[in-house]
Amino acid sequence: MISLKQSVEMRSPFRFVGSKYQAIRYLKPIWESVNHDEYREPMVGGGAVFFAKPKVRINWLNDLDEELIITYSAMKNPDKRYQLIKSMEKEIPTKERHQYVKTAPYQKDTLSVARRYYFLNRTSYSGIMHVPPYGYSDTKSVPPSRWGDRIKNAGEKLTRTKLTSVDFTHVINAPQKGMLGVFMFIDPPYFLADQKRAYIHSFEEKDHFRLCKMLKNTHHNFCLTYDDCEQIHDMYDWAHIKAVSWRYHVANSNKSSRKMGNELIITNFKID
Repeated sequence: MISLKQSVEMRSPFRFVGSKYQAIRYLKPIWESVNHDEYREPMVGGGAVFFAKPKVRINWLNDLDEELIITYSAMKNPDKRYQLIKSMEKEIPTKERHQYVKTAPYQKDTLSVARRYYFLNRTSYSGIMHVPPYGYSDTKSVPPSRWGDRIKNAGEKLTRTKLTSVDFTHVINAPQKGMLGVFMFIDPPYFLADQKRAYIHSFEEKDHFRLCKMLKNTHHNFCLTYDDCEQIHDMYDWAHIKAVSWRYHVANSNKSSRKMGNELIITNFKID
């Protein structure tokens, strides 16, 4: 049985460039229209959709960013989640502290990885944690006093959720386990984007075509989001495409200055 806490809509504990939180109002009617008891995200990132969507009986989150999945695993484990929250309560984010955590050697155990990853994610500009502008940001973010609640709520929802760090092909091709069917939400790096700036594991053109071919052949229901460009329209001319727009959430920006994003919602079933 899924508890109410695991079913209600909540915010992701992470900051993530390209988060789909602003798109939930478009995506919610889609997942509600598909009868399913198995949910998968082959490229979960910050998990905005997973945390907004009610859980079903079988849930599987995957991402090639191994340290992200380790951090999710720490949140999922009650003992490690408690230790992670306690360690975050002691943090006082400063530019100097950010630089120290970013460059200092650290252990590779689950809790050490999670502590480092979560602190840097919450204190880096737009959550970008590798190449420039990988720098400290002290405004327009959830303050440390609220990090514990985010971690606690996320950890409770992650209960009985499968977590992996493998190529997306394994998640998409895996056979159905539920009785009602599979619904997948897929949010790859955009086709026209400076991926090396925003993502630790970026897509090459061949990966976009590999994903397209795999989705064309899958029997699972899927909902895919992409940037609105001619290449994607051509690649997915066999699918159902809906153009939508919303304002991107970018660190250190107010609503009026946020960039309006024009994106595509692509499915292999008809949507209103």
